[in-house]
Amino acid sequence: MIEHAKWIAATEAEQAPCIEKKFSLGKVRSAILDITGLGYFLAEINGKAVTDDLFNPVFSDYRERPLNNLLYPITDKMTHRVYFCRYDVTNLLECGDNILSVRLGNGWYRQTKRTAEGHLEFGNKLVARFSLRYVDGQGNRHEVLSDGSEVWRQTEVTDNNLFYGETQDLRILDKTLEYGNVTVEGNFETTFTLQTCPAERVVRTVVPKLVAQHGSKRVYDVGETVSGWVRLRTCGVEGDVVTVNHSECITRDGELDVNSAGGDIVNDRGERQLQLVKYVLDGQERELYPKFCKQAFRYFEVDGNAEVVCVDVVHTDLSHRTTFNCGNAVLNWLYTAYQRTQLINMHDGIPSDCPHRERLGYTGDGQITASATMTLFSSEAFYRKWIRDICDCQNIHNGHVQHTAPFYGGGGGPVGWGGAIVQVPYAFYMHYGDKSLVREVLPHITKWVDYITTRTDNGLVCREENGGWCLGDWATLDVVIPQEFVNTTLFVSMLDKAAYLATEVEQPELANSFAELRKKYQKSVTCAFYDDKTGSFAGGVQGADAFALAAGLGDERTLTNLVNKYTADCRFDTGFIGTYVLVEQLIAHDQIDLTYDLLTSVKKGSFGYLKKRGETTIWEYLDTKWCSHAHPMFGAVAEFLPKVLLGFPEKEYTTNVVLRPVFPRKLRHADGSAMYDGKVVQVEWKRQKNNIRMQIFVTDGLNVSVVYNGKSTSLQVGKNEITLTE
Repeated sequence: MIEHAKWIAATEAEQAPCIEKKFSLGKVRSAILDITGLGYFLAEINGKAVTDDLFNPVFSDYRERPLNNLLYPITDKMTHRVYFCRYDVTNLLECGDNILSVRLGNGWYRQTKRTAEGHLEFGNKLVARFSLRYVDGQGNRHEVLSDGSEVWRQTEVTDNNLFYGETQDLRILDKTLEYGNVTVEGNFETTFTLQTCPAERVVRTVVPKLVAQHGSKRVYDVGETVSGWVRLRTCGVEGDVVTVNHSECITRDGELDVNSAGGDIVNDRGERQLQLVKYVLDGQERELYPKFCKQAFRYFEVDGNAEVVCVDVVHTDLSHRTTFNCGNAVLNWLYTAYQRTQLINMHDGIPSDCPHRERLGYTGDGQITASATMTLFSSEAFYRKWIRDICDCQNIHNGHVQHTAPFYGGGGGPVGWGGAIVQVPYAFYMHYGDKSLVREVLPHITKWVDYITTRTDNGLVCREENGGWCLGDWATLDVVIPQEFVNTTLFVSMLDKAAYLATEVEQPELANSFAELRKKYQKSVTCAFYDDKTGSFAGGVQGADAFALAAGLGDERTLTNLVNKYTADCRFDTGFIGTYVLVEQLIAHDQIDLTYDLLTSVKKGSFGYLKKRGETTIWEYLDTKWCSHAHPMFGAVAEFLPKVLLGFPEKEYTTNVVLRPVFPRKLRHADGSAMYDGKVVQVEWKRQKNNIRMQIFVTDGLNVSVVYNGKSTSLQVGKNEITLTE
């Protein structure tokens, strides 16, 4: 067991040491390796890779660390967890001598260069820990443990950082290996947990196009924004240097514009945050790529004697659960761009805000995109892990939930971010129906609700931690919607979802307490923000009436005002939370044609605007390119495309599928598919005069029906054709 092993380390100075364990075996029937390394590890047995998984273990709040040097002060007490990986290595072992090699990289554990959020490293030495359990030819059980008898050696990776890239000196590969003895490091308070979250790997390759040359520098376009790395082939003179720099944008002159990807950020040592990979050549022909970092880019620049082989696209390996296509190019772009943007933000077991500038599991971005990701991808194990991160990073004393999970600094707000402790488990339950997870999380939800009630004045949620942020919505256009209004209406919505979850696991008293609190905060919002003369809340700015409707507030005028506002100015002036709430409420109130117009608009501050610019991913701000071009948060509304226009229900693990499609007047056709209980349902519809002609394919084992205008039609296994009259 990995708990029986010891933490072992090379010297503090080593950026990427390789630790080796020699051991001898007789005949082996079976063998299991439990292994972890902090930050990242790559393991080989007898020179063969144990797995093609990358960047393991997944990121977690590994251990207690100093939190007194942060941009936003936090004094919370959290719980800690280290994930370990388990592999069947029977076929890698030999009868006789064996070598287990463990290469270590800094990862999140010893990230010391990016200091925008403060100093957040966990330890000053990279450590490894492993247990090899095997059954010999006679059926006897044995265990080989990391115990301090190992040795370490230097590798060609002389520097590596998640944000700043990697340096490899290939001349080290030609040197005679020199070994040092490892040190045994002390245990620290943590929980060892088997990693079941899907790992990262190379999921595909892309051949880039040369678009500019400036002397020895060559600029390439991948054709889309990706996460991963550039694979090179080199054979230059010993001592020659090859560099690869990366960006999302280029200038009109064909030079890299690195600012949106983090190049405008400077750390406390005056270093620009560049995704820069550097190779010092040894004169031999080699194929090269980074070992312990990945970049996010559409464009890259190669300087030096090297041939570009391809671009390896790297992210968590998630399978697609739905497909979607329709007769509107903007909606097709939105669906594809959101898929791409979300996937390149699925790293290290967290849904990050962006894959370059910050790379953090912001609880605001993550809770807005959770249901969309579950709709488009099979991601149960991924979110089971991230829900655990959110709970681990909750203050055990007062219930405060962090703005990032695992905690790594960052600004946010009490409900739009902290409410992830409700919203993500709620989305998880709606998709996967797992009541055991609800029971596990409900105590955390209750603590958080109690915490928020202490952050109110006059019944409004108006503050969080002293010295920190208290955001409402984020990335709005122009006028800013009141923070107290956003946080309190969101809190009302969260209480409604918390009550639902408590009811589902038969805790009626808890559900009633949430429901009573909900009424109290509804009343406070109405008293503070409702205009009885107009029927609007907070002046109706930036989706305010949508927030109110989502909280069960307002009357017919509230909806009318909302519809009139966005009919007149067909674009999103909302932030990323308000955009989702606005679309959700318009759909809930049967305003499908207005929703269609908003989602297909080409005005500045719309998805069509990004499409017109030739973007392949979704920006952090819909109206300005100054920040990240790969933030999935606004694109969360893409989940409504297969769910509404094709009628696919949320719950993935069911055999009873009720389709409830809706047909915007301006849309001529749509088609797509969804998986239920591992079986596919395919839907296609076309408008013909006043009729909708539908073709639906049903896989054996599913019970599928279509509901339209109150009438239900049961379908047969195989191909079905039905006509609906509008």
